[in-house]
Amino acid sequence: MFLIINTKDKMITMVDRQQIIHMYRTLGYSKRAIGRVLEINRKTVAKVISEYETSLSSADPEASLETLLTRKPAYDSSSRKRKVITGALQELIDTCLKDNARKRANGLKKQCMVGIDIYELAISKCFKVSYSGVCKYIKEVKNKNIPSSKEAFIRGYHPPGESCEFDWGEVKLYIRGKQQRFYMAVFTFSHSNGRYAWLFRHQNTLAFMESHRNFFREVGGAPCMMVYDNMRVAIKEFVGAEKRPTEALLRLSNFYQCHYRFCNARAGWEKGHVERSVEYVRRKAFSVLLRFDNLEEAQNQLSTTCERINTEEGSSSTVDKKSKLEAELAALRACHNEMGCFELETYKVDKWSTICMKASHYSVPDTLVGRLVDVKIYSEKLVMLYQNQKIAVHERIYYPAAWSIKLEHYLNTLLRKPGAVHSSLALQKMPEGIQKLFDRQFRDKPKDFVLLLQYALEQNFTDLDIIAAYKDLKTRGISQVSADQIKTMMHALKEPKDEVLNLLHPKVNKGQSADIEDGSLQILSTLSRMMDNYKH
Repeated sequence: MFLIINTKDKMITMVDRQQIIHMYRTLGYSKRAIGRVLEINRKTVAKVISEYETSLSSADPEASLETLLTRKPAYDSSSRKRKVITGALQELIDTCLKDNARKRANGLKKQCMVGIDIYELAISKCFKVSYSGVCKYIKEVKNKNIPSSKEAFIRGYHPPGESCEFDWGEVKLYIRGKQQRFYMAVFTFSHSNGRYAWLFRHQNTLAFMESHRNFFREVGGAPCMMVYDNMRVAIKEFVGAEKRPTEALLRLSNFYQCHYRFCNARAGWEKGHVERSVEYVRRKAFSVLLRFDNLEEAQNQLSTTCERINTEEGSSSTVDKKSKLEAELAALRACHNEMGCFELETYKVDKWSTICMKASHYSVPDTLVGRLVDVKIYSEKLVMLYQNQKIAVHERIYYPAAWSIKLEHYLNTLLRKPGAVHSSLALQKMPEGIQKLFDRQFRDKPKDFVLLLQYALEQNFTDLDIIAAYKDLKTRGISQVSADQIKTMMHALKEPKDEVLNLLHPKVNKGQSADIEDGSLQILSTLSRMMDNYKH
């Protein structure tokens, strides 16, 4: 049995060369033994020893030997043959690159093939090529169309409060378990790199205006200039080389006395601060936490992240960041008022007691059927007004044929028609806890249910208060809960007193379950008397 050791050729270092000569001259090792110990090819060992012996016979042996022992290794690649992609493989890659160009021209940039896609396609067609080889060829093709000379950039300086850059960024989050797309409005100061951001469902004019109002409110003023790229919410049209601003941008500029500037096309470096901020803020805020119950929670996460980023220190990029931001904020032009960022429209209330906007319906109190109401349209909500009094607020719907219905808007009608409660769309739009309460306790007494909702509305109780009171009563062993019991318990939970607390926590021994309901009724009777005294 023979043991075969394959030693791989390698480029020897100065230390290797010195060891070879030492082992050969001082220790008397053979060339084969030196190669085995150092794991160096025997021919390489023989070459070093030959160079050593040649240096000893030269005119200046010391100088020759010093050169040999200190010479840095040099790898000779002149004899290597360069692997060039040719033939059918080249045609395949070129075809993929041409397809990418057509996709970009048709607005399909995100569906272009990248290097790994082209490599996998080549492998699937039985071409023998490495991934690095494909990437190298693609780079060579791109470099043919790019001038060899590189442009020099000049680092700029922006005084505090001089300018702020704005841009949009897309982010996908899960709201109540459903994936939704949102848009971040990101602001970045040019001097301090201070970052601020807000979430919106759409990248429209109202969102553009509201984001600026929020930003100016947050920082307590306005910079001298806002910087934008060629976004449609800021640029109305191009007239030759001139860019005309939108009415929204003109309103912002005039109200806050803030100038604006547009970047050149395909010149992202002209607002490089915010270009980087979009990616950085999005990653820091939502790379781990993606699930929220509502948009407000997501916005709180984003605001907290920006606050942390603006105060972080510890690296070269964050040196004096806090002091720079303080100087930035101090240099802003003060804003004494806030611009109203809404559109005002008038709608007629239909027979369903709703207004219809863009094929979606929003409920108002049923006493206003046939009347005209004013609607303040914000990016994320609608505020209904009648005779300058707020009558309803709805989250804005951006898909057609949808209904935003609130049961409290139909209480007057349902008092006259209580039998319609169980089949009403209004009940279906209520929280699940309210629907279960109706099904389990009030299906045979719908009028009591309507009166309960009316009482809660008058006393400024919410749906959550009703549900909490019902659950508390059920835990106390009451099988059949009445509307009056829920009313009393809502007050008890809202404003507990010492007497109430004592009554709500009686000591119950085992075997007394039959008396629990009677005891609970007595407690509620006492609470009712207390609440009557409290009201008077």
